[in-house]
Amino acid sequence: MNELHKSVIQVFLTLFLLMSVSSNANAEDVDVIDVVITDGSSITKGQYRFSVTLKHADTGWNHYADKWQVVGADGTVYGTRVFAHPHVNEQPFTRSLDRVKFRKT
Repeated sequence: MNELHKSVIQVFLTLFLLMSVSSNANAEDVDVIDVVITDGSSITKGQYRFSVTLKHADTGWNHYADKWQVVGADGTVYGTRVFAHPHVNEQPFTRSLDRVKFRKT
């Protein structure tokens, strides 16, 4: 494992996924089922892909999980995955975010 991978793993250990939900919903209502992180190909070297599976009781446009973020322990937002619509009949669901890049520590 090279030094960059070690650095990213260290950074990831201090990261958490911040869920946001629209209107009257609470982020606590979102269950994170799985998170898969893969490093980029030679084209996107030093960048990472996050695939997140989550479950939320979406009821429609007034109450749904509308995004997740990769956030550092210091509050730095490294990436945001916005959902284009509610997922009322698709639970749990997986959405990915490519090209997440961490600053070197």
